[in-house]
Order: sequence, then C-alpha cells, then structure tokens
Amino acid sequence: MAAETPTLTSVGIDIGTTTTQLIISELTLSTTGLGAVTVEIEDTDIVYRGTIYETPLLDHQTLDVDAIADLVTTEFETAGYTPENIDSGAVIVTGESSYKTNAEELVTRIAADAGEFVVATAGPELESVLAGTGSGAATWARQREATILNVDIGGGTTNMCLFAGDSVVETRCLDVGGRLLRFDPSGALTHISLPAAQLLEEAGLSLEIGSRPADEELRELAALMADAVFETIDGTGCSSITKALTIGESEYASRSIDGICFSGGVGQLIVSDTDNDLFAYHDFGNFLAAAIRDRLDSSPVAYRSPNETIRATVIGAGTQTTSFSGTTVSLDEDALPLRNLPVVEASLTATDCTSLAAEVCRCLEHALALHETQQLAGLVLALPDVGSLSYDRMQTLAQALTQGYADAGYTRRQLPVVIVLRQNCAKALAQCLRASSTELSPLVVIDEIAVSDGDYLDVGEPMLSSQAVPVVVKSLIFGSPSAAD
Repeated sequence: MAAETPTLTSVGIDIGTTTTQLIISELTLSTTGLGAVTVEIEDTDIVYRGTIYETPLLDHQTLDVDAIADLVTTEFETAGYTPENIDSGAVIVTGESSYKTNAEELVTRIAADAGEFVVATAGPELESVLAGTGSGAATWARQREATILNVDIGGGTTNMCLFAGDSVVETRCLDVGGRLLRFDPSGALTHISLPAAQLLEEAGLSLEIGSRPADEELRELAALMADAVFETIDGTGCSSITKALTIGESEYASRSIDGICFSGGVGQLIVSDTDNDLFAYHDFGNFLAAAIRDRLDSSPVAYRSPNETIRATVIGAGTQTTSFSGTTVSLDEDALPLRNLPVVEASLTATDCTSLAAEVCRCLEHALALHETQQLAGLVLALPDVGSLSYDRMQTLAQALTQGYADAGYTRRQLPVVIVLRQNCAKALAQCLRASSTELSPLVVIDEIAVSDGDYLDVGEPMLSSQAVPVVVKSLIFGSPSAAD
C-alpha cells in the first residue's frame, strides 16, 4: 500500500495599509534531489480565499487590535477551520500598518491566535519577496531562467523584488502608495501622509485638508510618484524626490530586466484599467494607477499580467513561510515540537578544539544572558559553515561543542540542545556528539536551514517517515516611527 502523501495546512494573514485579508492553503510535500535529501513543496492548493476587509483603525496611528482579531476569527469560522487545524503560515503587517504604534502587539496576538506554528512578522523586504512569490513573478523567473521584477504597489508603500532564475537578487522599497492621500465621497481631502506632504512641497502644490483638489493637481502629483517608481525600476533612483521616498538601501544591482509584473491594490487598478469613479476607494489609487499605465505605454520593459494582484502578498505569506530540513537530520523526537527558540550564530573558524569550545561558550553565555527568563525553551546554535566535512573535523567539532555547552552552563539547565547547520552534515555531527557525551540531551540537529542572530525558530514534528522536520524562521522587523503619519 502506497504511503500517504504528506500535506500541511497553512494560513496567510495580511494586515495592510488599506486592506486585511486571509487565505488558507494545503501544501503537498515531496522529496527531491540525489538520494531524495531535499524536501520541497510540490503543490499548493488555495482552499479558502477570504473577504477583503478595510483595515480597522482607531486613528491614523493606531490599529484596532480587537476588531482585526474579530475579523480573523470570523474568517476561520467561515472557512470551517480552527487554529488547531493550522500547521504553519504567517501573519504579516505591511505598508504603513507596520509603522503603527501597536503593530507589534497586533501581529504577535494574531499569530498566537491563528495556530501553533504561525509566524508573526513585518517589514518591507519580506513583503517584497512574498508579493513577488504570490504574484507569480518568482515562478516566471525560474521557469524562463529570466530576470523579473515584481512591483507591488499597495496603500502605503511600493515594494519591489528582483528575481533572477530561482534566486532573489534584491528588494527595493518606496514610500509610494494609493492611500497616501485620502478623500471623502465628494473628493475633499481628509488626510495627507508625510511622504505625500513632502512631494506636494517639492511640486509646489498647496493642498489643504478639507479642500477639493483639482484633478490636474492630483495627476501632477501622481506623475511625480510614477517617476520615482520607474527610476527605481530602472535602478537609477538619482532624483531628490526618489531618494527622499526610498526606504532602506538605494544601491541597486546592475542588471538588465527581462520583464515586470505589478501587484497590490494599485496593481489591480493598473491591470483593470478603469477609472470611471476616481474616488471610488476614497484614496489616490486610481490617479496613481493611471500615471503608471501612461509610463508603461512608453517603457521598453516587457510587461506581464500577474497571477494575483491585491492578494499577492497574502498568498505569498500563506505558502512560502515554512521551510524544511534536509532528510539527514538527527532528532530526539520526544523534544518536538519546539517553539520560539532564539537563534545565536557562531562562526567557527578555528581549527583546534580549545579555541572552538571557547567560541561556542562565548556565544551561548551571551545568548543566555540576553534571554534570561524562566520561559526560555532553549537556544538554537546556528553554524553557517563548519568547514571541511571530514571525519576528523566532525570529531573535533563535536568535542568542542560538548565542552562549550558545558562551560556555558547550558547543560545544567536541562534545555534541549538544538543545532542548525547550512551544510548537509546533521546526522554525521550528531553521531559524533552522542559518542562524545551523554549530557547533550535531548539533541536536535538539523541541516540545510539558514538562520541568523536575532531570528526565532519553530521546529515541528517529523514528517516523511521521520526524515525531515518543518521549520519556521521568524524575523520581527517593524518600521521606524519616523515614517509614521
């Protein structure tokens, strides 16, 4: 009888500047590669696409946590799922919502309510990658071996991700979005965000709250935003306006682009090409979409309609936040699952046992002091490069790790020893560790996972006949308050 194909149920929840939405996916897993040592998501089936809600706010600086939590609960009930049914996924706060005063409080609460292994995260870089994945740009780049740029324009920010083949080259982010200006049904201004105010000053336009701007003034402002978007697309970004609107790095890869996709709420307006009611959404989105379409008409870059527009980020969040260890892991299964383990990264460049042990001890002591709490469930020691995978190196490394854990006082705490490697050598190292000491227990050694200092790690229960484990890497990065309204 054939073994049942393993699947995971994953949720994606996107709390954006303009909209909040939820999707649920079923992820089918498979092993690939020489000797079937890699676990990948073979198929993704989105089984529930929730209602798109306007993101509830208490005021311009504060998200309505209770209202958003109620929306998520309602969506789970409508979909016929409970948090207990969810194996993985992400709650991501995007755009201007990540700058709100209570964004971290919100995303942590929603993630805790949504399922045991749901990530709480924020930040324009991750949003850029997720949107490019959800839009289909990443698949287009991989299948065509091409360089594709996805441009996700939402309510508060524009997030770009450049894919080359199966790699992410870089992300590019701007304070440009459809909700930087807001209007009442008559077209009177009700809100001007800080980036919009800077642009208005640059253009010499004087718009005041309560006034009804002329369409021509709004088109002029939209053209300035479109200029910034296309300067960033072509990688020049040299004007003072573009520099002022850029979030993060402005040094871009020198690489020609084979194609471009637009996603996000404004991306949907670009694709739909309709602006019969310019103020239908009480914002600036239709003006910005029209300006982008005008620029596209004269752009030499090949344009492709995305698979998803307004749902691109939430689909990326629901399908791309879980990774899998290699199949050569070594696990004390009784210790699993593990949640919210802080990561400490050690660069073990030394060759002798004494120096290696001292480095391990320093890293663990620092992490234990930083996370001194009764609730600490353990630490993850990340080893990005252990050097040669020879038997002698594994033996030396095992002895150094045993000594380093003992010297740091870690083994006295009776916490699980969790070691994460990028190289495919978990089973070999674990065998040496168990031969070196019985104090390192329970022991979980996994490989083919990249993590860094400041991350948190969840490790799920074994799958595929105990050959691999699902791993969720959590990186909480919230926007600077200086970028807030």
